[in-house]
Amino acid sequence: QPCPPCPQIGPPTLLLYVDAGKETMVKRLLKRGETSGRVDDNEETIKKRLETYYKATEPVIAFYKSRGIVRQLNAEGSVEEVFQQVCSHLDKL
Repeated sequence: QPCPPCPQIGPPTLLLYVDAGKETMVKRLLKRGETSGRVDDNEETIKKRLETYYKATEPVIAFYKSRGIVRQLNAEGSVEEVFQQVCSHLDKL
């Protein structure tokens, strides 16, 4: 049985950019590497992956910033602090 027609999806009204500094990201990923079993969770590979990530996402972030819908969250804090920031922005929708 085919699914019913989906409503049209509109343009985004909010983009949450959860951002932590490069040093924080490397530190967190190295910590993850202690238990993940991933052989590529080493500092050199992590830095390369982050460069690829930034190159791919910076134009997207800039595009949506120009439309005024980006809310940049400081992800340097605890999980709870970041979660509160996310909730704060979602509550405004």
